[in-house]
Amino acid sequence: MRLTEEKVKAWLRENSFPVPEGSAAANPSEASVIAERLGGVAVKAIVPTGRRGKAGAVHLVDTPEEAAEAANTLIGQTINGYPVKEVYVEAKFPIDAEYYLSFAFGARAPKVVISRHGGVEIEQTFGRDPDAVVTADADPLTDLRPWDAVSLWERAGVEGPVLARLGRLTSQLYKAFRDADAIMIECNPIAVDGNGHLGLVGAMMEIDDNALFRHRDWAGEGSGFGAEGRILNERELAVIRANETLPGGALRYTELDGNIGVLMGGGGASLLQHDMVVDFGGKLANHTDFSPAPSIDKPLAVLNAILENPNTKGLLLSFNYLQLLPCNVLVNALCEALRQHEIDARTFPVVVRVFGPGEDEARAMVEAFPGVRYLPPKASLDDAVKLIVDLTNEAVSREGAA
Repeated sequence: MRLTEEKVKAWLRENSFPVPEGSAAANPSEASVIAERLGGVAVKAIVPTGRRGKAGAVHLVDTPEEAAEAANTLIGQTINGYPVKEVYVEAKFPIDAEYYLSFAFGARAPKVVISRHGGVEIEQTFGRDPDAVVTADADPLTDLRPWDAVSLWERAGVEGPVLARLGRLTSQLYKAFRDADAIMIECNPIAVDGNGHLGLVGAMMEIDDNALFRHRDWAGEGSGFGAEGRILNERELAVIRANETLPGGALRYTELDGNIGVLMGGGGASLLQHDMVVDFGGKLANHTDFSPAPSIDKPLAVLNAILENPNTKGLLLSFNYLQLLPCNVLVNALCEALRQHEIDARTFPVVVRVFGPGEDEARAMVEAFPGVRYLPPKASLDDAVKLIVDLTNEAVSREGAA
């Protein structure tokens, strides 16, 4: 889950990090009121992306009237592909120097990236002055000690009294990064004023969805954007809400641009079937990640999202031998979804490959839905995937010829 700037800044402030005072504004009037209280301000578009300054999405103003005008200009715009619904109005910070700091999970360990040049894209800095950028692994289980952080800043070419302050800030921010179960946090820039005081002027943060049960105050606080800032649609948001509020295991749903809807389990088997769909000439309408739940509520939430997608022209329900969830519970969710959406499986292909306890009852359930193909116990993954690809392609061809 990606948090937008006003939420990140509120979290930083609550954790005693030096953040300029600011608030979100939904309209020019609110922006004017905030600017009246703060004086000179920066008015920033609230979107889950960097490079806002380059996109003209950050306005520095001196009066409430100018703040209102800036908000009026920004709200309703699209910045780097994302609609602006609010702006963040923040007190100006007197900047004498700027630095860059980020933490992000790599393949083996969290990565810390620092630079003596902040306020610009780190890729540009590395291309222009690679010695100014230092990357190092951080221990995921222990704290980053202030003196080790100071050494990193020294390697990046930072000198003088600011070193100790940057070292303490880096150490404290890494602990907060771990405690928040964050995937990424970027502070760009860390500003320094004429008295040597630090200010986190720019901040972005992304949280691990699977850790939200430890951060109930953040549940539902997402920006409405997914990985890499992709805008989530109402179906994806509905599944997120179901995951946060309904009992049971983790639930994820991401829409793709194909026409074969899938609800699959088994970890590696699920990913394997994704590849197999493509290999057999199909295109996925979605990706799912589903852990067994004690009732039909969570699988029904995903199936509803899949069937509400207008691009979905076929459905594959495929699991290996079920142990934690009886087959009849999962297939009951399927039957309820087919009933709610009035799906005719004779024209909308539905293939089921689900084996285990409750299988006989599950097979009896689908008999009420002519056209549903419940595969025999010895059917392989190849059998299931090839069948749904062939049937969906045939259904699409018939629809195109009609």
